[in-house]
Amino acid sequence: MNIKVFVSNLAKYNDGELNGQWTTLPVDDVNKDILDKLDLGGDSKHGYHHDWFISDYEAPFKISEYADLYQLNELANSLLENNIDTLEDAYNFLDDKEATGCEDVYDFDDDFFDMMFSSRQEVARAVFFGDIHNWMDDYIFINSYGNCESMSEYDYQEMLEENADRIIDEYKEENL
Repeated sequence: MNIKVFVSNLAKYNDGELNGQWTTLPVDDVNKDILDKLDLGGDSKHGYHHDWFISDYEAPFKISEYADLYQLNELANSLLENNIDTLEDAYNFLDDKEATGCEDVYDFDDDFFDMMFSSRQEVARAVFFGDIHNWMDDYIFINSYGNCESMSEYDYQEMLEENADRIIDEYKEENL
């Protein structure tokens, strides 16, 4: 998963000049690879005291202007080490998917019904009272009432995007 940030010098920004650089995370050393290049007036030995901010970013989740660059780099490093290239990969990597606000989604196939129900009567009830949008949908889940609902690939990706911040927060909680 690509995380790119544009880190800017705060003092120069306050003087009306936007300077900085785009960086793809992770980097080997945040101080040397990013902050030393911004001419912040301090040095990495004595600290930068937030003389910088993230003025722009490219990531599938929100990044605050004053997000901790060191923690963000640690997150990017963890995503890289775990071969997580997409938000869907991050979601599938989680142990506690319910904490993200997303449904626990399964492929819409016979294995789902065999795994989740013990009889055909249970299946019939869950489908009858559920909401199968289209029998050709890609995914299915059991709603809070114990009934089946289907979901297209588009709906699934939209669910992930709407909950991107919570997915990343849960990923951080479980892996950092």
